[in-house]
Amino acid sequence: MKGNPASKTLIPMVLVVFFLSVIIVLGIMEFRFSKNILSNYENNIKQIALNKTDLLINDLKAVAENAAKKIAARDENVDDLLKAISAYDHRIVNVYLLGFDGSVRNALHAKHRARDVDRLFDKVVRDKDGRVLISGVYTDETTQLKVVSAVVPLRPVRPFAALALDFKIDQYQKEMLQEFINSNYKVAVFDHNNYPVFWPFDREKLDGFRQDQAKFYDSRDQYNVVTGETGQPPWRLYFFFKENNFETFRTITILFLVFILYCCLYQLLVELWGVNSVKTYFENIDFAIFNKVNEGVIITNNSGRIIFANNAAHELFAERKSTLHDIRLNEILGRIEDVHEESKKSGMLTLKMPDKFLEAIHSPIIKKGKKLGSLTIVRVNVKEEKVFKNVLKKLLDIIPEGAFFVDKDHEVAMANLMAKCYLGNLDKGTSIGAVDHALADFIYENIGSRSVKRMELAAHGLVCEIAPVYDDDGVYAGTLVVLL
Repeated sequence: MKGNPASKTLIPMVLVVFFLSVIIVLGIMEFRFSKNILSNYENNIKQIALNKTDLLINDLKAVAENAAKKIAARDENVDDLLKAISAYDHRIVNVYLLGFDGSVRNALHAKHRARDVDRLFDKVVRDKDGRVLISGVYTDETTQLKVVSAVVPLRPVRPFAALALDFKIDQYQKEMLQEFINSNYKVAVFDHNNYPVFWPFDREKLDGFRQDQAKFYDSRDQYNVVTGETGQPPWRLYFFFKENNFETFRTITILFLVFILYCCLYQLLVELWGVNSVKTYFENIDFAIFNKVNEGVIITNNSGRIIFANNAAHELFAERKSTLHDIRLNEILGRIEDVHEESKKSGMLTLKMPDKFLEAIHSPIIKKGKKLGSLTIVRVNVKEEKVFKNVLKKLLDIIPEGAFFVDKDHEVAMANLMAKCYLGNLDKGTSIGAVDHALADFIYENIGSRSVKRMELAAHGLVCEIAPVYDDDGVYAGTLVVLL
């Protein structure tokens, strides 16, 4: 038993739509999963850098607090205490004690201090909580190293009010360089004075960097900028993640898959509704053969749209439509589909064109009880047109008045004997302007008239009446002239 050809076409299409839908859903889930992985990866880098900076600040504070406890004990000479404190941590470059007026009372090396230390000392004296304060980064005058100072209050140790320790940060900068300089991401660190503790790009790039910018460009690379803060006063970290165009790629891919799915769904619906299935009815026929016949051949789908029209059909309807492809049949033949819709049988009708009569044979294409489309054969109704011409010619011959008919091209189509006697040359094809110029102008001026008009032919001493003639569509077909 042979299977249904329609089902053979639909089943693969349904499978394609199903699997394509599954691929799109899985693709969206995969993109979301990948996006989460990238977000977690970036968040982990951000958290590690923040933790490392926070660890540095807290570690410096812890060393300063331990040193303050050592000073409070005062179990040895002050100079020896300062030397002992400097041995606590290899990062300490200087230790000094400040009096209640802020002056340096004792120091391990040079008796100097940074301007930022003065501001911290004022805060330490006013602060009753005994917190350790960290200064911004500056250059030590003795060692020429980048250092930060930790200031911790001493209570109730007299004559000293506070202890200050200078720490070098070169090790922190090296670790940041090793761990956070990558082809895909970079990290910059600024202290609370907006001093660049660590800058991963060229120095000239720093001058054009703004703290609020979300994009950063280095040569041909584009980075997304994310910020974070840690410590008190806060140090600000900037994370530069290289642009991977993931969102753009995801959007384009999903749109492409959805477009393919849309095309497949459209084709599936077309197959289900059978709009274009009339093509399969003629799948083994070469449509070019219809161009060899003289009759017009028009094939439409079941929505009434023309899917094929041969050359003869285009010539027959050239005055109405420049092309017959993908237009509705009723645009050229009227509501022919409605006439034969109920019976679903072949039918014949006559069409009146401006210069000819057409005969159309319309037949629906039905396969297994389902309408696939329709086939329409159109040809010139030569027999009926000839009868009408003979009737008109006979009518002109028997009336006593002179009469002739001027077609839409302003040429004489036919004339009786009396008209020829009155006006002379009225042979078929003669221009009416050559017969009488005034009459030609009068006919032209009254083409749109719906009533009979009368004029005097002074050159011939006659009076004539003209009546414009229109086809069924209201298109001007010519003018009938009667000589009185």
